[in-house]
Amino acid sequence: MAEQSSADYRGTLGRYALFGEIAAGGMATVHLGRLLGSVGFARTVAIKRLHPHLAKDPDFVAMFLEEARLAARVRHPNVVATLDVVDDDNELFLVMEYVAGESLSRLVRKTREAGKRIPPRYVVGVVCAALEGLHAAHEATSERGSPLGIVHRDVSPQNLHVGLDGVARVLDFGIAKATNRVQETRTDQIKGKVAYMSPEQLAKGPIDRRADVYSAAVVLWEALTGARLFKADDVPALVYAIMNDEIHPPSSIAPDLPKALDEIVMRGLDRDPSNRWSSARELAVALEKVLTPAPAREIGEWVRETAGEMLAWRIELVHRIESETAPSILPPMRTDSEGPIPVRDSGVVRTPPDVVRPDANAALEAAASIPDDERETLYRPTSGVAAEPDPNEDLGAEYTDAGAGTSRAPLMLIAAALLLIGGGLLAFRLIQLAQPETPAPEAVESVEHEPAIVLEVSRSASASATAPPVPKPKPAADVPTPKPSATNGDCDTPFTIDAKGVRRPKPHCFKR
Repeated sequence: MAEQSSADYRGTLGRYALFGEIAAGGMATVHLGRLLGSVGFARTVAIKRLHPHLAKDPDFVAMFLEEARLAARVRHPNVVATLDVVDDDNELFLVMEYVAGESLSRLVRKTREAGKRIPPRYVVGVVCAALEGLHAAHEATSERGSPLGIVHRDVSPQNLHVGLDGVARVLDFGIAKATNRVQETRTDQIKGKVAYMSPEQLAKGPIDRRADVYSAAVVLWEALTGARLFKADDVPALVYAIMNDEIHPPSSIAPDLPKALDEIVMRGLDRDPSNRWSSARELAVALEKVLTPAPAREIGEWVRETAGEMLAWRIELVHRIESETAPSILPPMRTDSEGPIPVRDSGVVRTPPDVVRPDANAALEAAASIPDDERETLYRPTSGVAAEPDPNEDLGAEYTDAGAGTSRAPLMLIAAALLLIGGGLLAFRLIQLAQPETPAPEAVESVEHEPAIVLEVSRSASASATAPPVPKPKPAADVPTPKPSATNGDCDTPFTIDAKGVRRPKPHCFKR
């Protein structure tokens, strides 16, 4: 797809904001987009838009939807993820993961224009990653677990995307074929980029995953040498060259390449599918044994240096769109406010009201019925409808204070532990005090233990120590109360026990 330079806001597609094209091809254009959720969630995506005139063609629509169905079944880090399909006003949109980076096609061209070749370790790193993504597509299964037999059929440098993270990803399953599919669209047409098609695909013969292995081998040959494998002035001449011309090993163009690498590439380019590598993974393993792939970190740095101004422009474009559509931090929610919660206007896109889930309003109504004194004070006390927030207002401190409650949780746990330990020690001490000792002469018979009452007793000058604890009495029907004695010995047991078993102090024993 050819790259464009438009980023104008084009409208909304349900929960997506559509911006201008970043690439265009014969079947569709690719736009930048933003997923704008109802609760402030946002994400940058790429949106493939089928050309309007093709959206009216049942065959193209079927092929477009087939791409979405097949791509959704391929889940792998080296495949651009398909997120959603949108049907809006008789147009079809395929929502995909957006990855900052550049196509291998542009990277090869930029390197060639600089009079250089891509370092072989970078080439092996990129191609091996793409082969792993293809292998995941070839191994994909249906929802019921049966193999789909997916063949990409359009493996080319334009459909291999190398991200700034150094990871290569396969994209554009637009003409991918599931070999077990009953219905196929326009089988009389040759689809894909001719220069990378396998001979059996050009001959309209049966194809399987080895057709993708051949195409990947052509990409590998060209990335290693910086040249085109097949050259021709028109499509018929190009098809003839693919079917008949002699293929030279990469080292004939780049003598510094290892000879073992020649053998691997040439086997992948064999015109007889039975002589090729049987799978994309088998080719990747063979490459890694001959030449260690460069780490993703180095490949990412190389992409940034090589892609130049176009990549920098696209990064700035995405940054501008994200900053203009990013939801501001919402003010603290007032559960008693009337109407929708106010949100700061970004000046670009408003999320449609119907996007809000129905149960959100019900939750607000339920919360509004809570009495004021029972609500958590997570907002400033105001009256009436929540006011429109001041764009210059600093909300950071308020959210910092709110978050402080979370940070107190460890302190509260420590305090609770200390209280438990203190309570345990106190209980242990009470148990010790409640142990029965040798009773005084006036003590009543041993009784069952009840919670003890501990008092400090002041005795006469001759008795300087505190009286020992008295065993707890057992409730009796009628226990006579000892009469006060004039002697100090009467205060050896300074309590009397009534009929209910309650100990009552002798008043004269507590006088100084």
